[in-house]
Amino acid sequence: MRGQGGFAAAVLGLVACTSAPSYLGGEARCTSGVTRDLNESEGPEMAPGRPCNTCHAEENAASGEGDAPIFAFAGTIFPTEHEPDDCTAPAASGALVVVTDATGHEFTAEVNRGGNFLFEEERFMYPYKAKVVFQGRERAMDSAQSNADCNSCHTATGDNGAPGRIVLP
Repeated sequence: MRGQGGFAAAVLGLVACTSAPSYLGGEARCTSGVTRDLNESEGPEMAPGRPCNTCHAEENAASGEGDAPIFAFAGTIFPTEHEPDDCTAPAASGALVVVTDATGHEFTAEVNRGGNFLFEEERFMYPYKAKVVFQGRERAMDSAQSNADCNSCHTATGDNGAPGRIVLP
């Protein structure tokens, strides 16, 4: 276990995400028109929209090797609230996810051309607050979270009280 509350609880989704108001509406659609195949090579752009740590924990358990990294926090930024899994989000490339942990330390992850962000840090402490910064604008979470697997709550339809995807400000 790492950090306050530990990755084990966060990865298994035992720590509920708190609710937030919906800020966009609309039907599920892939804005970029480009999806990734789950059989494509592994890497930081793989499986946008899917819960990174949950999948990695399952892979580690199945292989017994522990090669798939468990992140301090990871997820996907999309241009709209209801993007489907595996839809790439190149429009979010270059956005920054700034997370402030329980000790007040800030950690920053840059969003890649697939829309994903990820951060590995041993000294990261839960709970945390996060914001997305892009082109001089920002969107911040209203409440502290303890689930490191952002996409487990920020799904296309929104789970555990999340309004849907994490979107650009």
